[in-house]
Amino acid sequence: MDHGKRTAVMPRLLGILAGIILMLAPAQAQDWPTRPVRIIVPFGAGGTGDALARVVADQLSASLKQQFIVENRTGAGGMIGVQALASSAPDGYTVGITNVSTLSLIPVINPKNAYHPLNDFSHVALVAGAPVALAVFPKLGVKTLPEFIAYANKRDKPLTFASSGLGSDGHLIGEAIAISTKIKVEHVPYKSTTQALADVVGGHIDFATFTLSSSAAFIRAGTLTGVAVTSAGRMPDYPELATFKELGYPDLVSSTWFSISGPAKLPKEIVDKLNREIGVAMAKPEVQERMRRDGLLTETMSAEAFTKFVAAESARWTPLIQRTGLAGKGL
Repeated sequence: MDHGKRTAVMPRLLGILAGIILMLAPAQAQDWPTRPVRIIVPFGAGGTGDALARVVADQLSASLKQQFIVENRTGAGGMIGVQALASSAPDGYTVGITNVSTLSLIPVINPKNAYHPLNDFSHVALVAGAPVALAVFPKLGVKTLPEFIAYANKRDKPLTFASSGLGSDGHLIGEAIAISTKIKVEHVPYKSTTQALADVVGGHIDFATFTLSSSAAFIRAGTLTGVAVTSAGRMPDYPELATFKELGYPDLVSSTWFSISGPAKLPKEIVDKLNREIGVAMAKPEVQERMRRDGLLTETMSAEAFTKFVAAESARWTPLIQRTGLAGKGL
């Protein structure tokens, strides 16, 4: 074959090879997973994010016939685990729990962190959201929001409140409650939800602003008094808890949402498959019953819609972060 013919043939061979590669790539993604998948959880055991990861892992292990293994990688308010997720290979064998704090709060508070909330991830699915509960030490003697505000106003010093860390969603909700109700508070950050709630139950801290799912067991046991929640309407399994909205504070409606994300450039076929399987799992009656009991609400979104939701949440929280003076300060 002379040089001219070889030159003419080469483009055709390259085109054939490219076509084969394009046909194989979806097939490989279609077969996923062929080995265990790791779910990185950037929070400690026992919290809402960890509990949801284990529900998702159990459901996906059953439906996809491969083991989904939960791995807790804690530290720096969730940044260590999320950074590990962002730097993992986009092959579908490492995904992770993300949430409003790691995706929409930390990047505004700490813009020099090692990840970008949109560019460094493939956002897969919204899993569930939990309203934040204002829960107080029972010996304060307050049971309603008006009583809570009156108690705070007669105190000589600010009320102390606990959250899982500086700049966390609980911290910002606590600050938002103080701004809306015009009371004085002092934030006490903790490294874990468990430790913080123990100190509120023990009377060392006046109140807590954690997800209802984290506080529910204590409220049911009477070791914490639930005052109000940030859901838009009363929670089905906690009808006695009033909402801030019905009490005249419509700006205090929010959800601490949790999601599944992967590293950037995760194949679309895998993203769509995960999104579909998670949606089916969370809709199961037994899962829905558990979610309600734990004070969680599920919502189905496509991966594309959820990615837009992440961007919108960042814009929504930025004014409050700026008002509290946390913007750009880092963690």
